[in-house]
Amino acid sequence: MSFNAEDYPTKSRKAHRPLKFVLDRFAGETTAHGIPRVIDRPRFLSKIFWLTIVVVAFAIFVYQTVDLLKHYYDFNTKVNLINSQEVVFPAITVCNLNRMKRKLLVTNERWGNAILEDMSRNHYGRELPSRQGYPVEVVKVVTDCPWSVFNPGTPPQNSTPPPGPSLPPLNKSDYPTSDVPPGERSKRAVADDYYQWSYDSFEEDEPDYDYPPMFDPGLAQDSPGLTPVFSSPTQGIWQADDIDIPDPTREELRDMGHQAEDFILDCRFNSRKCDYRDFTVTQRKHYGNCFTFNGDTTNSSSPIRITKAGSYFGLHLTMFIEHDEYVGFLSEEAGVRVMAHQRDIMPHPENVGMSVPPGISTNIALRQVEIKRLPQPYGNCTTGAGLPHLHSDQYSYNIISCQKKCLQDTVAAECGCVTSIYDDYDDLPQCNRTQRVCRQSVERRYYQNDLGCSCPASCEELVYNVQTTASVWPSESSFFYLRHDLGKTRPDVHTTLSDLQAARKNLVRVKIYFQELNYELVEQVPAYSYASVLGTIGGLLGLYIGFSLITVSEILVLLFDLMVALIFKKDIVTGKSLTR
Repeated sequence: MSFNAEDYPTKSRKAHRPLKFVLDRFAGETTAHGIPRVIDRPRFLSKIFWLTIVVVAFAIFVYQTVDLLKHYYDFNTKVNLINSQEVVFPAITVCNLNRMKRKLLVTNERWGNAILEDMSRNHYGRELPSRQGYPVEVVKVVTDCPWSVFNPGTPPQNSTPPPGPSLPPLNKSDYPTSDVPPGERSKRAVADDYYQWSYDSFEEDEPDYDYPPMFDPGLAQDSPGLTPVFSSPTQGIWQADDIDIPDPTREELRDMGHQAEDFILDCRFNSRKCDYRDFTVTQRKHYGNCFTFNGDTTNSSSPIRITKAGSYFGLHLTMFIEHDEYVGFLSEEAGVRVMAHQRDIMPHPENVGMSVPPGISTNIALRQVEIKRLPQPYGNCTTGAGLPHLHSDQYSYNIISCQKKCLQDTVAAECGCVTSIYDDYDDLPQCNRTQRVCRQSVERRYYQNDLGCSCPASCEELVYNVQTTASVWPSESSFFYLRHDLGKTRPDVHTTLSDLQAARKNLVRVKIYFQELNYELVEQVPAYSYASVLGTIGGLLGLYIGFSLITVSEILVLLFDLMVALIFKKDIVTGKSLTR
């Protein structure tokens, strides 16, 4: 349809008002619902009424559109149950809660004196549980014990001082005691007063900067209860009473820790025989040698898949913890640490594992949960590319590995040492006593989240929910058969497990299996897609102000017409002047 100047009111033409001419024409041809009412109504009040309606509707539209755009980057979390006929069995890491064997430490130059002191306290006046593997002079020191820090006074007659420096008796009045009369307190109870204080000083993942004043490194030389065993203060860290505990190196943990062939008595997977050679070994500062089943990713081995659920399937382990080899100041608990994790993730059993006690058969039922997170701009997850984490050449990104890497990097940069035994820091020494204040300052900031570590969660990861049940094992009636079988396969263990009490003190059994093959998929999805946002905005336009895409085009043409009318004083349609 064409428009001429004669099609418009005579009054408008005579007035020669360019803006009104263009607006009148727009009101006659637009597809919008409310705007023509504002323009072509003859009465002023009617124009005000329709203008109010249009403005209010437009304000509501703008408000809801802004709210929609603000939530454009929100996401919803969907939880789906995925039916599966098979799942990948996780890597299983097991660690003895004792770091290193007593009989190997006792003849070691760095550890010998501390171990002799510990043995004299724990075995004073009685035979060692097992003399096998101990030097003759060690057995004599422990059983004869010519001095006692808990019974100061004249040593027994015909006694020979032990090798190493003489240790002065402790003054019990210098240390906290309970209300129990001293004569009725056991030697072990007195040791417990000091042990809790000494334990925290070599725990990596617990803050240890709040010590009683007597443990201030600056006061060490003036404290009568602190006597160094080692001549060099850099060989160890000051501990409670007169025992100085060195930080173990990775080589010491590897060589003097529990070995796979001794630790893993029996292994079965899906009712098939396996053995210690199916495990890879790593060293952990807290547990010494740890052993991982189905975790060897260095030779691109295929993951083990499982097609049956239930306790008869999965991984069954019987472990010998060698309780008599436990060292009092290195092991507060007895048992095994167990962790189920992805094959390509570095295990951190000290953070997310579970402890299993001896004398118990523990069923560990797993349920797999797959998590998928959204990256920017929806969330802050990462694939790990470019982010530093421990053993990045062997393992995939993991938030715990990233956090520990950040801590160690900061300690290394500020203190010139590290607090753990990771391969990433082979060229740096472990922090000694003189570097302790610096290390504690960094750890304090780490626990208070002041190091500025950037360690977002992984965009995709597998976690395993655990449900456990337990029963006493072995039973009295089954012990005979168990010991008989061990006599055929492991004569050394057969000798140690002389009775039921010894068996329950040294043996741990775990059964790790999938509760069911179905697994949960927890997935983040965008709350709005691009198409849904456009559709929602279009619906709001139509609902409140009667606009469509054609109407928006008309408004753009209107703006162009107004610009031409104001600048050139011409009608863009007819080309005639609007100023006559």
